[in-house]
Amino acid sequence: MEENKTSAWKDFIKELLHAYSNLFFIRNQVLGLILLCATMFNRNIAVSGILGLVTALLFSRFIGIKKDDPVNKLLTYNALLTGFAVGFIFKITYLSVLLTVGMSILTVLLTYTISSALYLYFKLPVLNIPFTISATIIYLASGKYSSLIVDSFYKQEYFNLEFLPGYIQGLLRAAGILIFMPYDIVGLILLLAILLYSRITFFSAVVSYYAGIFFLSLLKGSIPLAFAEISSFNFILVGAALGGMFLIPSKRTYLLTLTAVLGSVFIIDAASVFWVSFGIPVFTLPFNLTVLLYIYVLGSVKYVMMNSTGLEQPEMALVDHLNYANRFDWVTPSINLPFSGKWTVYQGFDGEWTHKGFWKYAYDFVISENDRTHADDGSGKEDYFCFGKPVLSPADGTVVEVFDDLEDNDIGEVDKASNWGNYIIIYVYSGYYIELSHLKKGSVKVKKNDQVTKGQLIAECGNSGYSPEPHLHVQVQLSHLIGSPGVEFTFNSFKINGGDTAVKYLEKSDTVIPLATSKSLSRKFQFVLDEEYKYNIFVNETNTEKLVLSVKMDTSGTYYFCDAEDNRLYFGTDKDRFVYYKYEGGNNSSCRYFFLALPSIPLTDDEDIGWEEFVPDNILKASNMPLLVKSFNHKMNRVSAYYRRSGKDIVEGRISAGEIKIAETKLFLDGRKGIGKIELDLNGNKIRIDRLQ
Repeated sequence: MEENKTSAWKDFIKELLHAYSNLFFIRNQVLGLILLCATMFNRNIAVSGILGLVTALLFSRFIGIKKDDPVNKLLTYNALLTGFAVGFIFKITYLSVLLTVGMSILTVLLTYTISSALYLYFKLPVLNIPFTISATIIYLASGKYSSLIVDSFYKQEYFNLEFLPGYIQGLLRAAGILIFMPYDIVGLILLLAILLYSRITFFSAVVSYYAGIFFLSLLKGSIPLAFAEISSFNFILVGAALGGMFLIPSKRTYLLTLTAVLGSVFIIDAASVFWVSFGIPVFTLPFNLTVLLYIYVLGSVKYVMMNSTGLEQPEMALVDHLNYANRFDWVTPSINLPFSGKWTVYQGFDGEWTHKGFWKYAYDFVISENDRTHADDGSGKEDYFCFGKPVLSPADGTVVEVFDDLEDNDIGEVDKASNWGNYIIIYVYSGYYIELSHLKKGSVKVKKNDQVTKGQLIAECGNSGYSPEPHLHVQVQLSHLIGSPGVEFTFNSFKINGGDTAVKYLEKSDTVIPLATSKSLSRKFQFVLDEEYKYNIFVNETNTEKLVLSVKMDTSGTYYFCDAEDNRLYFGTDKDRFVYYKYEGGNNSSCRYFFLALPSIPLTDDEDIGWEEFVPDNILKASNMPLLVKSFNHKMNRVSAYYRRSGKDIVEGRISAGEIKIAETKLFLDGRKGIGKIELDLNGNKIRIDRLQ
């Protein structure tokens, strides 16, 4: 029973602190505690805020809103702001308490209703629209309540630092207004708290504020008037939301944020014309309207820098975005090579002959030996090494079109009437079509509506259609019709020019060999829930810890290894590779070493291969300050790695930033499953990880 009470109190305190930090779209208990303490400079605001928050929590539980409901964090900080609005004007009396309780309940209802509608119809967050509505109601309705006592002591000017220049005081007081306390010291505390939590959010918020003041000064013709604008705190909120949360930090993101600030300037002045007639401020209406418009439009046009990571700290969102952007491509169609053995690229994308215009995204393949594509004098089609060779299905799918009636051309002749010759078109379940052309007459092994699997024999290479010599044409398109425009695509799991697998696009004369998937290697990386793998960690030959990695699964169905502190290393398979998707955890966890030693590995028995990888900043203890700089140039200080199989169960790697070596790695696979041993030379330390049987 005592344990349950303790747990309940811990949950309550956690929710309370998160409500405060959510004022800046951040979920961090330390920041929340700092903001809570900052409100203590005004007892009315502090007490009313807590009362509003507690009322919202109790009422939401009373009506059945679960604490893990996503709306829960939205209603708490909106109710908190509503409490601040009451405490800003009125002394604490039984009537102001009644007003706070009643408006907090209304705020809960508004939050749930508006957030549900916005998400259902527009997939938008509610931000603090409910607070804006509630605060407007409070200020309008309170004029009718003569029993409420206006607090004449809330102007606590002694919290100001009059020696500061006006342009600094303007920023600090605008920040303080965010918790209804426009004082230099309060604003300074808030901004320092944000700076400690996120340099990027701080930078975006401050730059947005001064940009808004600059626009206002141009429009009003007076810099002092611009700094005196009470609604300028909206600029800080716009910067924190767009530059620090909803968009991935980048030069373009910051520019978009500044355009949003400009738009909010006009909304402030336009709304104030109406609001001033009622004697009330515009609250956060400019911020809400501007940010929601930007999120909706950018989301609708599939803006690539939308923050879909689910991470609220922009530094971590940036790291996560770069990790996936540099290591995975889940947008461009990707297929396997449609043959076995070594083939040569005869014509690539935007090739010199027929791969032009709508059909520039295509490859032609031949087989060459000693730079020749044929034996003897090449006068007969049978002289060509690729003629009659098996053509394999490059993906799992359904055959939607087949043509197999055209004769194969004699060498030097082409069929201009039937450019594509004999062909097969396969629909892939990801939503695109694969066309294989110039097939040998009578060689097609499938018919329309047949289901095919990756690697299945479906035809033979021929010389039909517009084909002066035997070759295989491959393209991906968005239509089932022959001759449709091609789209950009890539190939999976191959090695190029004798070794590397790191090339994304092929060039003319490149030789490629598809890699056959290894069942034995695949089994070594098939991990089962709740399995445990135990290791001894040695640093410079000193045993520093025992590491136990457990296999778990998150709510999305993705598997991960976790240690005793719940540091997580997510893993899975991607395009015939075993990969560690990402690392989430502290900078001191030994889980990071597994990522460094083997971010990915092609699941093939071919031992003569190498591949490149990208190493995210959080793997190498990157500090947050460079991430602010890196947000302006995502390629800055890019850490890459090169790995190579040096034996059946051995993978060696080199990690570097440009020409500067950071680490060398050597990994030994376990004979049965998983990782047996890791050796790292990292920052001058010799690290060894031994598997305990």
